[in-house]
Amino acid sequence: MKTSKFYTEERASVVENMEAIVDSAKVEGRELTNDETTKFDSLNEKADSLASMAKRAASFETLQANKASKVEEVTNSPKEIRDYSFQEAIKAAHSGNMSGLVKEMHEEALNEARYSGQSYRGLAIPSSVLEYRAQVGTDSGNATEFVSWTDQLQNNLVLNSAGANFYSGVENQKFGVFSAINSGWVDEAGTAGAPTAAGTAGNVTLSPKKCISIVNVSAEAMTQNAGIEAALRRNMAASVAASLEAALLGAADVTNAPTSIFLDAATQSVAGAAPTAAELLNMESTLLANGVSLEGSRMAWLLDPAALAEVKTLAQVASVSPIYDNRDKMLAGYFSFVSAAVGNGNAGSDYLLGDFSKVHIAQFGGLDILVDPYTDAGIGQTRMIVTSLVDGDAVQNDTAFVKIANA
Repeated sequence: MKTSKFYTEERASVVENMEAIVDSAKVEGRELTNDETTKFDSLNEKADSLASMAKRAASFETLQANKASKVEEVTNSPKEIRDYSFQEAIKAAHSGNMSGLVKEMHEEALNEARYSGQSYRGLAIPSSVLEYRAQVGTDSGNATEFVSWTDQLQNNLVLNSAGANFYSGVENQKFGVFSAINSGWVDEAGTAGAPTAAGTAGNVTLSPKKCISIVNVSAEAMTQNAGIEAALRRNMAASVAASLEAALLGAADVTNAPTSIFLDAATQSVAGAAPTAAELLNMESTLLANGVSLEGSRMAWLLDPAALAEVKTLAQVASVSPIYDNRDKMLAGYFSFVSAAVGNGNAGSDYLLGDFSKVHIAQFGGLDILVDPYTDAGIGQTRMIVTSLVDGDAVQNDTAFVKIANA
């Protein structure tokens, strides 16, 4: 495509030729001849075509200019966001005096809330800040880079290690679920043998669940330094992750929290005080019989500490091979992960095997930081209340997961 200027100049030349034809007839005091009329009409069509092409080219040039401006804006934005400090935010929330980047991001979070419905009581941190790494200056003038809050949250989720899907800065998420789809063969003419319709379509929706984290912050933590910034991000994210997984992997549902994946999983019975290798292997057979495909799945085990102690002494073939690989941390051929949250509330060992690609975890919007300087003022502490919105669930929970709840 040529430039709009080229097409405009071409059209001007065509119009001049049209004007010459008309002027010639005027000078001679006559109407246009047949040849002149044909030529005039042809030039008129060409002028209209060139006008359209000039308009199209000008529109494209505007889009290119806007794209270049947007790229520059997006390129600059992360650097500014990386300069955001949680410590500065806490100090601003404590003093009630917001300025600079903290104030700008607070206002951005309030604008986001108009669409997400999130409410803020204290200082607001938008989702854009949570997804970028921080760059905190030091006394030497260098900048230390820290992992983003969202990354810290993911890194602290054993479900994420097992293969769960994680979404950040989202609104309500809905995932389609098909219980079964029937396929079959028919003759080439399509006159007979159609498969019987089967299966139902449904969905699982993730919606914000409010998680409150409370931490005491010392006066020293109000002073800017790189170590405290890292600790704040890490520990705040770890606290939210622990609460989220206590609900998703607990032995019972928690009020106002996401429903338990462990509770709704199918159950493998255990004859003795501890599971045998055959009973553990039967959990895999159950999943395969339920239609879980190993191709494309993210199969893994989640164990509580007591279950780990059991499988480490369990033989798959007596005196030949163990069922647990200590080096690769694999159990019966699948990677295993350990968390005290698995079956939390049970007294014994707990196991969960399943396709963790079916698990979806979401972090909605930003964070709300409310600072209470009074409750623990007597011991020189400032209480910080952090509110985050999270949720999690699994599709096809009763067919994609099997548990041993060995209470």
